[in-house]
Amino acid sequence: MEYNKNISFHNQVKKKILLTCSELGLQAKEEHKGTGWRADVFVTVGGKKYAFEVQTTKQTHLRTLEKQEKYRKENIIGCWLFEREPAGRNQEREDLPLFKVNKINDQIYVSLKDRITLPIKDFVKGYLQGEIKFCNTLNPLPIVDIVFIEMPCWKCGAKNHIYYIAPFKSACNTEIRYDEAMWTSEKFLFHPEITKKIKDYTHSKQGKHITIGGIKERYGHTIENFYMSFGCVECDSIFGDWFVQEAIIDTWYNGGDDSTSFSVSFNPNLTQNIPHWCHPGDHNFCGSSK
Repeated sequence: MEYNKNISFHNQVKKKILLTCSELGLQAKEEHKGTGWRADVFVTVGGKKYAFEVQTTKQTHLRTLEKQEKYRKENIIGCWLFEREPAGRNQEREDLPLFKVNKINDQIYVSLKDRITLPIKDFVKGYLQGEIKFCNTLNPLPIVDIVFIEMPCWKCGAKNHIYYIAPFKSACNTEIRYDEAMWTSEKFLFHPEITKKIKDYTHSKQGKHITIGGIKERYGHTIENFYMSFGCVECDSIFGDWFVQEAIIDTWYNGGDDSTSFSVSFNPNLTQNIPHWCHPGDHNFCGSSK
């Protein structure tokens, strides 16, 4: 069902929810009333009662919580779809399933805090079938995205490449950034499993144009000590961390020269305590629900 300009956005969203419930073989009710509440769409699934509320006008966070409490007292799961998120809402809450609904090219979508955007049909189906749950942590997927950067040797001018690991992503498509100190040997990008897969890639047909010198500990005059580093493939001169970091920052604006991705077996230990509504797709949920 496409967005109909002759019907209000509120009613269009409501009709789409009703249609999805019908396609799932569920008997949903429109404008269903209870004690002090009226749900835009009310449906029962496996003994659980759901109330969908479509909010296209301003409503404060406090007022939303007050209405949600009425549902809670009757063991109803209230799900809120806001065109504009309510003022005063600072973080996602398990006791308040609240998502953003909008139009993109005359189609209706629901966004989970911009982590992932779903057609409303997929959202409603996923929500009712337990494919969207509240998790207390963000867990990175065991997938490494590598970005290669061309870096001519500062000493002999030979063509070289270095690489870095892009931010990890959670199962629900959230970037998980991490900071690592410069001039140390304990870095993710020098993990033995990663360096081996990088070497395999540079020896493959796809990556044979990438030239990376030996990765080993070299003496850095900046800190007057040895640390794991990139070096020139010809003269073995160290590529100091300061210059490597500048090259990495430049790719944030101009992009790298090549990239590849692969899975890893080690745990990067980057779990973050960030409560959120999770839709992992084919992956596992980020963390267990409360």
